[in-house]
Amino acid sequence: MNTKGDARKTLRPEPTLVCLLLLFPLHAALGEISYDPANRVWKVASGPIEYRLQQKRGGVSLEYFGPRGGAPWTAYDPKKLDHVERAQSVRSDLAGQVEGHDVDSTVLDLISHRILPGKPGIESLELVYQHRSLPLRIRAEYCAWGSTGVITRRLWMQNTGWSALHVQRLQSLSLALPAGQYDLTYLYGGWGQERQVANETLGAGTRGFVSTSGRSTNDYSPWFVLNNHELGVRYLAQFAYSGNWEMKFERPPLTADQPYWQNELNVSLGMRFDYGGDLGLQPGRIFQLPEVAFTSSALSLDDAANQLHRYQRAFVVPRSSTNSPLLVQFNSWYPFPGKMTISEMKRCAELAAKLGAEVYVLDAGWYNKHDWGTELGDYEADREAFPNGIEELANDVRKLGMKFGIWAEIENVGMNSTVFRDHPDWCLRYDGKPIQRGARRQLDFAKPEVRQWARSVIDRLVHSYGVEWLKIDYNIEVGEQFDPPRTVQREGDILYRHLMSYYAWLDELRAAYPGLVIENCASGGMRFDAGIMAHAHTTWLSDEVKPKPSVQLAYGCTLEFTPGICNHWMVGDTEHGDVLPSDSPEWWDFMFRVPMNGQLGISSRVFTWNADLVRHAQQNVSVYKQLREIIVDADVFHLTPQPAHNDPTGWMAIQYVPTDPARSVLMAYRLGESKASEVFKLHRLKPDKNYRAESDLGTLGTWTGKELTHQGLRVTLDSPWRATVIRLQTLD
Repeated sequence: MNTKGDARKTLRPEPTLVCLLLLFPLHAALGEISYDPANRVWKVASGPIEYRLQQKRGGVSLEYFGPRGGAPWTAYDPKKLDHVERAQSVRSDLAGQVEGHDVDSTVLDLISHRILPGKPGIESLELVYQHRSLPLRIRAEYCAWGSTGVITRRLWMQNTGWSALHVQRLQSLSLALPAGQYDLTYLYGGWGQERQVANETLGAGTRGFVSTSGRSTNDYSPWFVLNNHELGVRYLAQFAYSGNWEMKFERPPLTADQPYWQNELNVSLGMRFDYGGDLGLQPGRIFQLPEVAFTSSALSLDDAANQLHRYQRAFVVPRSSTNSPLLVQFNSWYPFPGKMTISEMKRCAELAAKLGAEVYVLDAGWYNKHDWGTELGDYEADREAFPNGIEELANDVRKLGMKFGIWAEIENVGMNSTVFRDHPDWCLRYDGKPIQRGARRQLDFAKPEVRQWARSVIDRLVHSYGVEWLKIDYNIEVGEQFDPPRTVQREGDILYRHLMSYYAWLDELRAAYPGLVIENCASGGMRFDAGIMAHAHTTWLSDEVKPKPSVQLAYGCTLEFTPGICNHWMVGDTEHGDVLPSDSPEWWDFMFRVPMNGQLGISSRVFTWNADLVRHAQQNVSVYKQLREIIVDADVFHLTPQPAHNDPTGWMAIQYVPTDPARSVLMAYRLGESKASEVFKLHRLKPDKNYRAESDLGTLGTWTGKELTHQGLRVTLDSPWRATVIRLQTLD
């Protein structure tokens, strides 16, 4: 995992680059950085891609980004109809504005450069710039992450003058991409409809996305893919920040004789400061912008996404020995939302163990006397519901062979909580008052006393109850307007300071309790980004749990993120955890197999289930346990378009291929208004090997990898709303 949000007292890096060794080989080419002094060219390469910078005319120009060995973009003839580049002298990959002055390569002098060695196959390039007319120093650090095909960049700004600087913008990612016709792929969706895939052709002008709710993925994900049709190359980027951000794609119109697509495409992605205004950079202050990861591919969208997934697995998301293999959970929320008793929880625990669950998570409501939302922060057991404390349930859960987990919403406090009444000054404020959203107030983790209190809460839960799974929720849209500390002028980074402190708090928690699994949640997937996932182990992907719309959710989540961190549950026909008596066994299987695309859980009224449903549940949990070791580290291929959220039709199929393609898994779903069978062409199998395909219906047959790739595998299901899990294994 790479470090995030570390404070620097100098623009020089630490002596040792914090880059971890890739856990498994993926390409022959590892990460490497080289410098050609004769041509003054730096090459940052990772796996199949490279990023080339050249010093010229006093600035540093982005000469190329894409598959290894590609010609410089400036080598293309701009007069040809099929050209992909307008010639220009300097193509900057830095873009911003400070004190009304532009910040790009034309006004930045390179004052130093060096290549920083890291682990084998991983290196970093440092470029330090000084603005020609402002007391502003910028350090850019590019890291090539082994053979993943991913490069990251971090930027530091330092005010070297005697008075404050006002930074209007400086984006973590700034690219001037070659001319050509582009398609844009992005992810959108509000609460319960997260990560819907959208595709559009970019025209002239500006296409922009802005996140201002205080939760990074409330409407859009800070993630995109651009497909240049003339080059046949895709560019993908992901921003690692959990607060407010901006993303823009800009291309001005040209003349009638020169269409807009013959102009280069300017791309930016980065942090949005508080109020959408300036960042105040005080004299001597150093500010580190959040990191951005980017990659490129001449192959499919899935190939580009899988490069990012490999980077996430190897270097971003922390590994947990407790959650390896991926634990099957039972969660109390949907059958008992916000209120429960010890007898009900014990009954559920017994049935959860019978179904094959491995961790039992007690969700919200275990502490409250009246209302779980208004009493957030008072994390003492409700003595009416749990007269002997939570210890009684936790001990019973362990006797049943499961681990015990618990829920907290540690960043927020309720309006009726003791902690808020005693410490209203601990909250983020606007206009002199604690920010209020419904019954909630958000704590400010930049305050040491808040972090100390939060740590004491978790310490007590872990030690008193033997907690091994901690679900941390975040149910507030705190916005972007905040009062500064009393002694400081408004500097535009209050939410940023909270988040960097919260990240550090999570890291300290994991270091103190290496066996504790931390689950991220934010009203579902409202704050599910690469920033927060560098500090947690798994994440709840949506509060939408009905089976039909959940098909779309599984698709979108596994496009942006490696599937092993995408946690979702089988709940039932209703959001209250009911399974209707009229349901067929095949529909039961469908409900269980939708959340098998990542980490599987159950949160249902299991005490109402009949014997047949219990048996099907046990069978499906057993099937999942055979798949999870493949899923957790697999490349993902989406063999169909994403189904609609509200009315999914046709088929959905997702294939998982681990590092060794001797095994693979195909999950196929027949949806509404669909044909009885579909043929799916599989990916990345060994062409000369024979594969046996088996499903719950038995052995389907044996084919070579070449046949499965070029001719495909026909899957037949007898009616809509059916699902099958097909396992493929080489015979020799």
